[in-house]
Amino acid sequence: MNTKIKGIFLLVCAAVLVLIGMSLFSGSKRIEISMPIFTPQMVGELQAQKAAVEQKRQNVQAARERAETENKIYSCKTDEDCVIVDKDPCGCLKGPEGVTAINASWSLEFSKLVEKEFASGSTCPSVGSTVRECSSTAMPVCRENHCRIVW
Repeated sequence: MNTKIKGIFLLVCAAVLVLIGMSLFSGSKRIEISMPIFTPQMVGELQAQKAAVEQKRQNVQAARERAETENKIYSCKTDEDCVIVDKDPCGCLKGPEGVTAINASWSLEFSKLVEKEFASGSTCPSVGSTVRECSSTAMPVCRENHCRIVW
């Protein structure tokens, strides 16, 4: 019996010590937790910033793809790879800047690029140019693996 009383006494002492320890260490100070408050305006601004970043990423990707396509369009190995095409709907009516030389196997992709760039109708001059790239002696050649026009 003496062992049971001793065990109960030790258990009560341990409980008292735990309660005293908790009261001493808890103190009267509360732990403060601060959380930012997001207003609807702040949420809107964050969403606009996210959309702007995504738009910029898409623009960079589109520019990269266009540059890669253009590199393929103008690349060549021999003179026979190249042809003269209109890079403006007006062609030589616009002058020498209205034509270019490209790789013949990429003419469909080049046409799609021209359509996108000149979606709106433009007025063409009535008389065409016969100088440089638009002359009767103009011909496409491959120089340094790039299609060009010589005259």
